Amino acid sequence: TEKAIDQALEEDRFSDAANLLYQFVWNDVCDWYVELAKPVIYGPVSPERSATQLVLAQTLNRMMRLLHPFVPFITEELYSKLPIKTEALIVETYPTPRRDKEWLAMGSKEAAFEMSVVKEVITAIRNIRGENQIKPGIEMPVRLAPSDARVAKILEGNRAQITRLAKLKTLDIGDAGSLAKTAVSPVRLPEASVDVIVPLEGLVDIAEEVKRIQKNIEKAQKDFEVLSKKLSNENFVKNAPPELLAADKVTMESVKERLERLNASLARLS
Repeated sequence: TEKAIDQALEEDRFSDAANLLYQFVWNDVCDWYVELAKPVIYGPVSPERSATQLVLAQTLNRMMRLLHPFVPFITEELYSKLPIKTEALIVETYPTPRRDKEWLAMGSKEAAFEMSVVKEVITAIRNIRGENQIKPGIEMPVRLAPSDARVAKILEGNRAQITRLAKLKTLDIGDAGSLAKTAVSPVRLPEASVDVIVPLEGLVDIAEEVKRIQKNIEKAQKDFEVLSKKLSNENFVKNAPPELLAADKVTMESVKERLERLNASLARLS
């Protein structure tokens, strides 16, 4: 993120830099890091709690320095409350990858990989909840089928965090088991894969869910046919701008993948 922000500033793309910072602060720090850190920070005194507090303090310090050119007054006020600070934020050095190679080198690739797995799994569970209109307050049973022992170890090590943030009733990690009457969301990363499985009986009206999926299949099928006909038209392909053709092809591929997922969901519920 910091490298992308630095490049945007170097190229005078201030709006892009501000948007990258917004996404980092809101999504990465607030949505994920703070939420994952809460049980440790509010837990009993331990070396893990001290380390988590130190990392959070350093992250907040760096975050205020990155944000300062965009929102100077509020960041100066917040900076003055931090446990790690200098005299004033306005005289601090601005963080860049070139200045902070040693600090950035402290990051662990394994920790980043672990975080990616946990984030994607929780996101997949939340997507299943949303797609199947399961109320946020209802705790769900979930099965996770990891691709290998390394991923299984990561999931076991983060069982409590996944259970809490995804609002689960139970969490089983192992074989996929029967997929009948379930919703399945595959998580695919370059070095890992996990099948997220939610048994739907007792959570949704299966008959109504079948109707909903059938309706979505009909709509997706119509969208696919329209795009297919459009891209089969020689005159359109010959005269359309290349960027429009590329966009339509991407859209058609996306619709095709959605159709495949919907048909698979329907088969599991039938």
